[in-house]
Amino acid sequence: MARIAYGHPEGKASDFLDYWLERQGWGLVSATYPGDHPVFVSPKPDLRLDEWAFALAGLVTETVGESGERPIIACGWSMGGKLVFALARALRLRGHALECFVSLCATPPFPRIGGGSPSTENLLSNGLWNLSAGKRDGSTRDERWLEELLAIAGLEGRSVIEPEAFRDHYRTNVPPGLWGPELDPLFQGEQSQDLSCAVRAAGVFSGDDYPICAAIVPVDARDYRHALADEVVWGGITIESLLHNLLPKVAPSQLSTHDWVRLRACVVDAPRRLSRHLPGGHFFFVGARGARTTVAYLVELRDEVQRLEAFFGALDCSRKPC
Repeated sequence: MARIAYGHPEGKASDFLDYWLERQGWGLVSATYPGDHPVFVSPKPDLRLDEWAFALAGLVTETVGESGERPIIACGWSMGGKLVFALARALRLRGHALECFVSLCATPPFPRIGGGSPSTENLLSNGLWNLSAGKRDGSTRDERWLEELLAIAGLEGRSVIEPEAFRDHYRTNVPPGLWGPELDPLFQGEQSQDLSCAVRAAGVFSGDDYPICAAIVPVDARDYRHALADEVVWGGITIESLLHNLLPKVAPSQLSTHDWVRLRACVVDAPRRLSRHLPGGHFFFVGARGARTTVAYLVELRDEVQRLEAFFGALDCSRKPC
């Protein structure tokens, strides 16, 4: 449930991002996948990634208006990272620009290339992704999530989300199509996708839809995949975005030697400058300490993005009258 950003009725507001975003003067739009939680009349198991992106772009437009003047920053948590290209495209078609995407332990929108062992993932009878089924390192997601909440309670010296509250207010199974295309079937018994059509529909390799990406990265071994990879993975998408969308405007081969050296240093260093690290695992932004620091880092990262864009703007001006 999108409540992970703003909390549950019995929770403490300062344990969640929304409280600290409001203090910063930032607004929040968050939406929950139409799964099997009781808040929904019925699930929508056939929901596709592009449909969800256009729905979110509609919600954003309702909130910020049609003018396209207010800055929009997308934060993706966990499988929310799969949405980033589709969301950038959907916003662009509505006349909005995505200022940047910030990964919060987000999975990038690329097909897996590992292959190998059979998937432990399966679907429920209602067609939704059974999130309880998948195992990693011998633990189910539910077990790992409850371990995370226990670790957060240890850091805060009190419980932030009780297991019962997590079950009642946060836990839901989700439409499998929101995971996006895969090279091999992800779910047991699933038919192979028409990969060419799936990848094209998801826009996985369309540089037009690559936003500048930042990452707030957990450092604990409990979430080692994100702790080890997020800075590089999301930084790589940023480099591709710069190569595709900004570098052609400044024509690097026509720059002076001085400007070329500055440009290369700026681009090569971008993934490091657009990353921040926090103690914790997959829920590092839950709890007062994590939520407060995450929002502080969001402000810093937005400043970094604006400096990056200003740098490219100044280089473009140096080549022609502004």
